[in-house]
Amino acid sequence: MTVRTRNRLITFSILAGPFIFLLCLLLFWDAEPLPPAPPLPNPNGYDDLVQAGDMIKGDVGNYDEMGQAELHKVAQDNASAIQLARTGLQQECRVPSQFSQAYMGSHIKELAALKRLTHAWVIEGRLAEAENHPADAARLYLEIIHLGDQSSRGGVVIDQLVGTAIEALGVANLQTLVDQLDAKNCRETAATLETLDSQRQTWSEVMQQERDWSRRTFPGMRYELMRLMTRHSLNKAYQSAEKRFEEQQSKTRQLMIEFAARAYQLDKSHPPANLTDLAPDYLKAIPQDPLTGTNMVYSP
Repeated sequence: MTVRTRNRLITFSILAGPFIFLLCLLLFWDAEPLPPAPPLPNPNGYDDLVQAGDMIKGDVGNYDEMGQAELHKVAQDNASAIQLARTGLQQECRVPSQFSQAYMGSHIKELAALKRLTHAWVIEGRLAEAENHPADAARLYLEIIHLGDQSSRGGVVIDQLVGTAIEALGVANLQTLVDQLDAKNCRETAATLETLDSQRQTWSEVMQQERDWSRRTFPGMRYELMRLMTRHSLNKAYQSAEKRFEEQQSKTRQLMIEFAARAYQLDKSHPPANLTDLAPDYLKAIPQDPLTGTNMVYSP
């Protein structure tokens, strides 16, 4: 074989390799059949949540700068929206995904409405704090944490990212109340956090919903080709989203421990020595750290 012939074969292999690979993929590709899309609940509480978000009035994003009078006015203006959202939370919720590339453009508006709804809910909590009703404020912040889970249920990764951000707002505001509640309210808050945590979507469920949405939106080989071309960037984005999900879950579980430990201390006049002191009277079970898979850490 001459040098020229060998160089031509090498060049041909480099140029033709990707096409041969795709041809083999087309010939031997045998994707697992998609299960039927799960039916939406009827009524769907998610619809109430989005409608409530669209009803929000005023600049609800600057609640940190509001005095008590302004908090009261904004809360009063949005009371009917919050009540509608509470009705939604009492029903089964599922994101009504559409399987088209245009869907995300319209869906972003729904996510923005949920963000405004969350801010209006925080304002109700801040008003309860300003009026010296910490137990009412705690209940409101727990509702926000519940909203974070319900508003993302059945959705794709972007829905979970927004749901995680909503949960983070509820947790951050609830954190400030640990030392302001009595033993009964601390115990009830810990129990509610434990229940909400047990009902949350898992990350594997979120990723399965993401894959199913992509396969329905880009059917057949379009999905495989898209996955091949975007594999590196998507993997990085998914890993980052999973980390945020697990970090927030860890913070929520840590707060659950703090409320349970505070209830224990108020009941017994001394802090628990370790987490085993809290189960099963103050927590049903010792929470696991989602980042390590081991028991959460508690320091008296």
